[in-house]
Amino acid sequence: MKRNIVIEDHVVPQLFTTAIEAYEFEHKAHKNGKSYKNLETFGLLWGYSIPQKGNLPARIVSTMATVETSALRHQNWVRPDLDSIIAKKEFFEKYWPNIELVGTFHSHPYADLTEVNDIKGWRASPGDKEFWPWFHELVSPDQPLLAHIIVTITKLEKKGWAYPDRLKGNEQRKGYVLSADNRKLWLRSYASQVNFNEYDEETIDFIDDLQLEIPALQNRFW
Repeated sequence: MKRNIVIEDHVVPQLFTTAIEAYEFEHKAHKNGKSYKNLETFGLLWGYSIPQKGNLPARIVSTMATVETSALRHQNWVRPDLDSIIAKKEFFEKYWPNIELVGTFHSHPYADLTEVNDIKGWRASPGDKEFWPWFHELVSPDQPLLAHIIVTITKLEKKGWAYPDRLKGNEQRKGYVLSADNRKLWLRSYASQVNFNEYDEETIDFIDDLQLEIPALQNRFW
């Protein structure tokens, strides 16, 4: 079964700028404290879901993104505060019932392009693959499908532009890559989904066949 996530145009700046801020700028707990850069960050995708209809795939449409400022951030991992996420979800359900929690995003920061290419840094880590189904079950088990976006960022030695393009090979429909100024950025999509096993028991599984669609991305960076 095909599954798509559509990221609306005004959501994309939030994804990029959140990753850029955590990567490039110093973060301190207080004015005279130790500063850190090249951090991961974490946020939530909000919007609505459309079930499969005929030949049309099931779709998640993200109309908004929020950043988890309470997340514990590190250069190699990020740990969101689940109580904070659940509180936000309940708040939205009460006052904006037309908006659902439809997914998550987090960043992968790398020192340089060589490192990203060597380890395919735009892809999910083993920890990501374990975390997403666990997160889905704990935070939003009533949602049949959640999208998960990785925003990978690194610096370039020279300023330049490269038009947004699809990833290569069998990842083509799953993400994008682009260069802007002295940065290179990747967007890669994944999902977690509620399934039922042979005993009719509910499971939540990691899915790697979500097609990422950002219709306006190329228009913005041409």
